[in-house]
Amino acid sequence: MPYNASYLILAYKSKTVGYEFMKVNLFNYLDQTFKITETMGALLVSIDKQGRPNIMTIGWLLLGCSYYENPIAVVAVHPDRYTFKLLDEVDEFVISVPTPDLKEAVALCGEKSGKDINKFKMTRLTPIPSIQIKPPSIKECTINIECRIYNKIRPPHYILTPEHRRSPISKQHTIYFAEILGVYKHE
Repeated sequence: MPYNASYLILAYKSKTVGYEFMKVNLFNYLDQTFKITETMGALLVSIDKQGRPNIMTIGWLLLGCSYYENPIAVVAVHPDRYTFKLLDEVDEFVISVPTPDLKEAVALCGEKSGKDINKFKMTRLTPIPSIQIKPPSIKECTINIECRIYNKIRPPHYILTPEHRRSPISKQHTIYFAEILGVYKHE
């Protein structure tokens, strides 16, 4: 089924946080998303079964169309990462696209483990309820992409670079394919 851009244009107002969400077309923000991901990383927010969120920095991301009517996101997560455990518990995540002024917060989320610290507190980022999924979005990020995993490919696979494939299978990334349920922007 072809991608329907009009499907993604709609405005929401969240009464719980008094925060304005604007649902937007993902493809209008691809350049911004890829540029930030390439230069400083994007943020992936996951949550455990008890509702405790975690933020992880990602430097590899694929976005495209389509899974039925919705675009897709593909991310890779190493099995040593705390996020790996959380994605097995709750099959949803948010990709939050930071602004350049959040560079220190993005770096901390890539250096520290959510097993040991609350990254929202450490970075002073604000979790806000997502519209369609359990993991929160990040208020300070201008774009939040809500995703639900529909498939994961555990190693061995031949998706990543030869350098990654030389690692023992137990140390290779799992690839997560997710349906993008909504892309939200704030002004």
